[in-house]
Amino acid sequence: MKYKKHSIYLILLTILLFCGCQDRLFMDREYEMYFWNNADYPISLYSIMIPPYYNTNPMPTVYPDTSLPYWWPSENIIEILPHDRRVYYSTSGDITGRYDDCRSDTISFFVFSTDSLKLLGWDSVRKSYNILQRYDISRAEYVSLGKTCFPPSYAMRNIKMWPPYGTYDTSGHRRY
Repeated sequence: MKYKKHSIYLILLTILLFCGCQDRLFMDREYEMYFWNNADYPISLYSIMIPPYYNTNPMPTVYPDTSLPYWWPSENIIEILPHDRRVYYSTSGDITGRYDDCRSDTISFFVFSTDSLKLLGWDSVRKSYNILQRYDISRAEYVSLGKTCFPPSYAMRNIKMWPPYGTYDTSGHRRY
C-alpha cells in the first residue's frame, strides 16, 4: 500500500512536469514570419528576408539601395494566392534575428503582380520597376506591426513605402 501511494504521487508529478514545462524543456517554439495577400489576385513577394539568403551571387543589395537585382531571384520570390498568407521564414529563435543576417536594420519587401512577372519576365519588370508596392521596414517597425500584408493595412500607414499608403483600396485595386 505504501509503494502504491508513492507510485501515484510519482505519476502525478511526472504529468505535472510534462504539462507545465513541455514548451521550455521538450519542444522548441516555432516563430514564423508571414505575409498576407488581401488582394483579389495573386501576388509575388521578393525580399532578401526570404531564404535562402546566402546562396545568391552576387550578394543582394541592402537598404538604402532599393533597386532590384539583375539576376532572377527565383529562390527569394514566393507566390501568394488571393486572400491567403505564406510563411517565408520560421525559426525557433528570435524572429528579428533574421535582420542580423541581412547587414541592415531596414529591409525592403517588393510586391509584384504574379501575372506581370509571368507575362513580362524579370528583365522587363526590373527595368521598368513594375512593382505594386515596396515596403522599407525596420526591425522595430516589424516587431510593432506583427504582420505585413498587401495592400498595406492601416497599421502599416506610417512605414516607409512606395507608392504611398492609400494608393490601393482594400481589394488591392489602384485608386485613381
